[in-house]
Amino acid sequence: MANASLQSFLLPQHHSFVNAGGSHDSSPSALLKLSNNSGSISFRLYSNTSPLVTTTSTANSSAPTPVTPAAAADSPPSPSIDLLGRQLAARDYRQADDTTRALLIELAGESAGRRGYVFFSEVQFISTEDLRTIDKLWKEHSNGKFGYSVQRRLWEKSRRDFTRFFIKVGWMKKLDTEIEQYNYRAFPDEFIWEMKDDTPEGHLPLTNALRGTQLLGNILTHPAFEEESQENEAAAEESATATGQSKDDNKGRDRPKFMKDFKPNYSF
Repeated sequence: MANASLQSFLLPQHHSFVNAGGSHDSSPSALLKLSNNSGSISFRLYSNTSPLVTTTSTANSSAPTPVTPAAAADSPPSPSIDLLGRQLAARDYRQADDTTRALLIELAGESAGRRGYVFFSEVQFISTEDLRTIDKLWKEHSNGKFGYSVQRRLWEKSRRDFTRFFIKVGWMKKLDTEIEQYNYRAFPDEFIWEMKDDTPEGHLPLTNALRGTQLLGNILTHPAFEEESQENEAAAEESATATGQSKDDNKGRDRPKFMKDFKPNYSF
């Protein structure tokens, strides 16, 4: 009779869950009540599963299936100002450079995020406050040696000539040849990821110039650095006046032969 009754409950029937008190091995329980024309039967169900364990529904169930959150231990952390600060405080300049690049992509807007890199025209969307904060962290954790504002000052000293600037910050290396020649450093192994006495000023952070120098130019001319640039220019004029020189004295000088018609074509 018991078997027949149980078999009858496999046919279409009314069923309901009723919350019930009590526990079994400290596990919550629920009362399942099944009924049809022949009568009803109740089952008390105990759950020993963790709420994070994946569960599946039956084929005829329309209830959504809970899914276990994917483990994030192996995924890289999301870029943030706090993460950049921790990496720079630990002198992990290699990772800090990657985080800086990822931050610029995120701050430049959704289009840059989907694309995976920043157009030079999108630099304007990066807020002055955010860019100054990034620059400040780089300077604070490098004794003033790294940062965009440092690069801006060196770029101005190079008369905004990018090849001169690349040589000054060490993005190009001098070749061991009879005539003066330079070549781009290979990323990442030939760049300098430690702050030493001979590490060139302004060497980090890097800016990808594979598509030309407009991106770097727009970063260096961002309003975030205008005020500091004006202060540097005023100080330079005072120094030039004191030494009897003019800031325009060198404007007429030709570029060295190796720098003429030099086209940047590197990526990092």
